[in-house]
Parts: sequence; structure tokens; C-alpha cells
Amino acid sequence: MKDEVIYESWRDTKNLYFNDEDLIAKIKNTGAEIFICEGDNVKKNVIERTNLKIIGSTRDDPNNIDVVTATSKKIPVIFAPKRNTLSVVELAVSLILALARKLHVVDRTLHSKAFRVEEFTDYVKYYNMFKGIEIHGKTVGIIGLGAIGIEVAKRLVPFGVRILVFDPYMNQERLKQVNATSVPLDTLMAESDFITLHCPPTDETEGMVGAKQIGLMKPTAYLVNLARASVTDEAALLAALKDNRIAGAALDVFSNEPVDYDNEFLKLDNVIVTPHIGGDTIDTNNRHAMMMVDAIEQILQGKVPPNLVNPEVLGGTRPAKPAAPPVSEQSTLLELKKKVVDVCSKLAQKGYVVATAGNVSARVKTGDGSERYLVTPSTKDYSSMEPDDLLLVDGTGAVIEGTRNPTSERMLHIKVYQARPDVHFIIHSHAPFSTVLSIARTPIGPFVDEIIPFIGGCNVAEYGEAGSEELAENTVKALGDNYAVFIANHGNVCVGVSAEHAWRNCELVEFAARIQYHASQLGTIYAIPEEAEARAKEIFEIMKETQKED
Repeated sequence: MKDEVIYESWRDTKNLYFNDEDLIAKIKNTGAEIFICEGDNVKKNVIERTNLKIIGSTRDDPNNIDVVTATSKKIPVIFAPKRNTLSVVELAVSLILALARKLHVVDRTLHSKAFRVEEFTDYVKYYNMFKGIEIHGKTVGIIGLGAIGIEVAKRLVPFGVRILVFDPYMNQERLKQVNATSVPLDTLMAESDFITLHCPPTDETEGMVGAKQIGLMKPTAYLVNLARASVTDEAALLAALKDNRIAGAALDVFSNEPVDYDNEFLKLDNVIVTPHIGGDTIDTNNRHAMMMVDAIEQILQGKVPPNLVNPEVLGGTRPAKPAAPPVSEQSTLLELKKKVVDVCSKLAQKGYVVATAGNVSARVKTGDGSERYLVTPSTKDYSSMEPDDLLLVDGTGAVIEGTRNPTSERMLHIKVYQARPDVHFIIHSHAPFSTVLSIARTPIGPFVDEIIPFIGGCNVAEYGEAGSEELAENTVKALGDNYAVFIANHGNVCVGVSAEHAWRNCELVEFAARIQYHASQLGTIYAIPEEAEARAKEIFEIMKETQKED
């Protein structure tokens, strides 16, 4: 191998390679044999058309690398487990302390134009406004006692707090280390003065801290979220903060990222907003860089590094995954059914479906690792849909559970899920303006510049008969990597990583379709400049990455 090193940080170039051809050209032009990246997509096409010998992902989860293809070509894939754990831990503790002492209120007030101390009464007013609390003697609830949660707990112990934990898969030894008490989720929500979330985004945790749980919180309690927005009911949390039903929150993650000026939480004085910077430290960068260097050195010496995803390519073996503890799949399925029913209700209220037209589905992961799909029935009015009306089907569309007839479009949903591992929820609606454009075979063009960063684009799939394999394949092809597609004469299909995400995309598409339709009635409509469209698409790719687990 050559010993030349070319270093180009995306922080400096402000560019990530999501397009296969661009990345292939870059690798070939530089003659690179080792490629280390953080967010660039190194997928099958890239691996097969380049001469890479080692691939590195500076992430805890190397989901930006096609490990299967790399393994088939005997290419080692290295990654950076727990690279940012300490950074996230320290930010979580910092935010708890900042909330307790109202540092955000102090800082904003002192920097505001209204701040004046001209009389002693002014000083007293601010002194009273800035009165905080100690965390000593308070109760801290930790949701998720994994790698990050346990380290947060360890750092809180010296403050003399009482620690409550909710984690169905908790290691009892960890609980003893921090003298914590395991309690049900509702108990933790009701008794804690500070609640901090450190659980992964899964089907089971989606919406786990919902309106009911938030309603249990003390009016003096605070919530800290450095996990994922999908763990909470974001709308319910926003409402509680607006109404001062809870004391405040510190949030680093949101359903719509990156954070922009229109984020509703930025308008609230009782919220600390940080733009997904939990792991953004010099130390994280140094740590994952040295993990890459050490692993490459070991590979060149004929050794098998511990942070190798596929040790079998070097003669090693993958450690056996521990058996998952038993979970209540029926309980998880019921919660997912409620989300589907909720979306059905919204579709009916908005007039996006008429009677039984349209369909909704959700991906279901079972305890044995197989996949099933929750789908709506074909003969049920959406305004009266109930959880028991839904059906569970397998990858062939066969019914596993349920008594009604499943939607005839179920194969369309299944094909999308199989082509897009990032998609967990699909909505097919006959929203009026989307249907008009689908009949006219008119895609959403680059006219409304706020839309592209969120959905990527909305093309039109070629016509196919309802329920046919042809329609399913046409839809997958036209959807591509975007979050929305029109299907000829059939309205729109909007997808997302969660129910909330898919519903937001559905509303955005109909909004854009309405604007485009009305604008077309005035005559010629003008697209945004090509460079602006290109930037919008770059933002879309970055936003897609933020939906993935880091």
C-alpha cells in the first residue's frame, strides 16, 4: 500500500458524499486503498467499483457502510464503539446542573437589551428571578441504564441524589454500582425531579414517553433528552412546556433536524436547546481517529483489531450476540397499532382519504429478529378504525394475525420496506392536491424551497393497477431515497422513520402540491435557482443522516 495520507474533513469542506458516482470518482482520483469516513455512504456500488483494502467508519454504529458487500470482498470494516459516550454523558450532567441553576435564564436575561439595574429594586427582581435549586437530595430518573446511562448515574452519585431507573433489560450489577432503584416507567415519571433519557430508538421505545407519562411529571420537574426525539411525544412535551405544566427541559435531539430558526422549542424561555451536539467534542474526534489508526496498524501487522466489524475476513470470529431478554411483543404491537389508528384518524379529519381509500402500515420487528408488517384493512372506514381492525402480515403479504381482509396495496408497502431499511412507517393517501398532480403526472418541482430539505423530492411512479406487483415496483423505483412519491392516479405515498415523521412528510407534500397547483393557475411558474436546489438536496441528505442512530 502507498503511505500517502490525504485528509479532508467534512467540517472544513462542508461536504459529505452521498452520491455513489461522486465518491467513486474521489476514491479513484486519489488512488485511495484505505478510506476512513464519518457520514459518507460507502455502499455496494462504491465497494464493488473501487480497489479499497480497508474501510473505516468513525461511528459507534457503522450503518453508513455496506458491511455485507465489504465482507464478501474480504475487506475489513473498522468502527469506533463508544467514541462519544463520555462527551454525551458530560453534556447530560451539565444540562441537569444548568437547569437546576437556571443558567439559561441568567444568560439570556443578562444578554438581552431589556436588562438594566438602575435601582436596588431592579437587582432584587433579577435576584429573585435567578433563584435555582440544588440537586442534592433530589430524585433523578434515568430511562435506559446502558453504556451512557450508567456513566451518567456514576457522575451523579457524588451529588447525593436518589436515582430511579427504568430499563427492562437492565444489568442488575449496574444497578448496584450506583445504588439505584428499578421502578416502572410511570413511577419514575411521577417521582423524579430530573428525568434524563438514554435509550436507543427502537420500535419498543418509540413514543415511550408520551402525553400520559409527561402528564405524570411534577410541575417542578425537568426533562433532559440526549437520546432521540422519537422516544418522546414531541407535541405533548411542547404543549406541557408552553403551559408551564413542567418546569423545563434541555433538548439535544428533535424530529426535524438540523435545528433551524423555526424550531418551536426555541421560542420557550424554560427550554435549553442544543443542535444535536452530544458527541461534538475535540476528545471524540481524537478518540475515534486513534481507534482508526490503531486498528489499521494492527491489520497491517496481521492482527485482528477489537473494533473490527467483520473479523472473519482476517480469520477471526464474530462474538456471539447475547440472547435478547424476553419482551412483551404484544404490548409493543398494541402501541404500534395505536399509532397507525391515530394516523388513520388524522387522514380522515384532514380529508386525505375518503371512506376506505388509502392505506397505512408500520414495520414490526419481532423477538426472533424476523420482520412483520402491520397494515390497515381494505373495507374499514378510516374515521372509525380501531386497533383490532389492523392485520399483521409477513413478507409475502400472507395474514399472520387479524380477521379482516388486508389492504390490496400491502405488497406496495412491503416492497418499500424491503428496499428501504430506514423506513418504519408508510402512509398512502388520496389527499386532494396530491391526487390532482398524480393524475396530471406532475412531480413536485423545485418551487417551494422549504420542501426539498425535508422530503428530498417527489417524483411520479408510472401507472400500475391497484394491488399489482407492477405498481409496487414502480413505486419503489420512483421513490428512490426520497421520503415521498406520487403514484399515477393514486395520490401520494409518504414514508418516514417513525409515524410522526411519515405524517409530517404527508402534510408537507400536500402543502407543496397545493401551492404548486395554485401557482400554475397564474401561468408560468418559476423554479428556484439550480444552485439553491442543489444546496437544498445536500441539506436533505444531511437531515437523513440525523435520523439514523449515531
